Amino acid sequence: MSNSGETEPLLVTSRISAPRQPRASYAVCLSIFVVGCVGLTVAITWSYRESRLEPNPGPESTTSSSGIQETPGWMLGPVNVSSILLDTITLNVFSLMVWGSPGSFGTEDKELRMEAIGNYIGSHTEYDVFLLNDLWMRGDHEKIRSLIPEGYHMSGVGQLALRSCDGLAAPEFCSGLAIISKYPFKDIEFLSFTDHGDFFWDYEYFLRRGAGRVRIEPSPGHTVDVIVTALASIDYNYWYRESQAKDVVGMVTKSDADHVIVAGDFNVDPRDNENTYKTLKSELTDAVEEFYKNDSSKYLDPALSTFGNVKNTYSSKEQHPVVYDYIWYRASNGITVADFQVPILRTKREEISFSDHEAVTAKFQLSK
Repeated sequence: MSNSGETEPLLVTSRISAPRQPRASYAVCLSIFVVGCVGLTVAITWSYRESRLEPNPGPESTTSSSGIQETPGWMLGPVNVSSILLDTITLNVFSLMVWGSPGSFGTEDKELRMEAIGNYIGSHTEYDVFLLNDLWMRGDHEKIRSLIPEGYHMSGVGQLALRSCDGLAAPEFCSGLAIISKYPFKDIEFLSFTDHGDFFWDYEYFLRRGAGRVRIEPSPGHTVDVIVTALASIDYNYWYRESQAKDVVGMVTKSDADHVIVAGDFNVDPRDNENTYKTLKSELTDAVEEFYKNDSSKYLDPALSTFGNVKNTYSSKEQHPVVYDYIWYRASNGITVADFQVPILRTKREEISFSDHEAVTAKFQLSK
């Protein structure tokens, strides 16, 4: 054997290599790519410049057989839905005469009932506004305040009463009014009535009944004045009720809010022979009448009576059924009554009524 044979491999394997592209081909591809990009940029720039200088006339409008020129609907552009749909909101209102005089005045189970009323308010956030009257005593006011839903707002005793209001030992010179609202108060006002009762006749003189007003905005720029009141009690005080009703109407007519809602204990039935109800109706609409389409067989049904209701554990014993509690509103094209109720409310354990009066509730649809 020769030396050269010993150094050669026994198995010879050949390598297969991928063919290499000449460098010149890469240069050509790159040049074509650059030229294409430049051409595209020029074309886009030129088209944009032409569109700015020469507005597109678009398709021609047509004329209908009636002679009215018509434009294709798709040319009208985007539709502003808010300009077509009304800004409609719902406002749920609850009103109750809480029967809050001291026990020495003949009031029964007051502490128990006040806590029940406060708990009810705290757990019924479907209502946007609660209007309370006959809440004479500061302690009861604070009890209910401590139980209102989180985020709600409640008027203070001094905001809806005269500075001379006692409310600690007795209700002298107080109004007994309070408003609780889901919406902040934009404005608040108290109007003390012009006439308060005869000094020598009964206790009405020492009360300072009136009308309390707050302004709320359930939606931006949509204002509602909510008024709570209670007129003089006892049948023979009709002259004072008639005078007080005129004061309420005066507050309503001065309001520049989009809507006005008034609620409370008016101590007059629509069938009574006095002018109080007529005075109120001259500027306001009774929500229950409107809801039942002025059918007196329905809205004067004893089941809807608010004092002397047969289901009331207090006033049903001595009083025939009457309607004393109302929710009124100033009529306009932008307010309708969607619902009206006289709920029968009782404490859970003792099964006694919240008050000797029944509550009234109304659901309003408001638009502007």
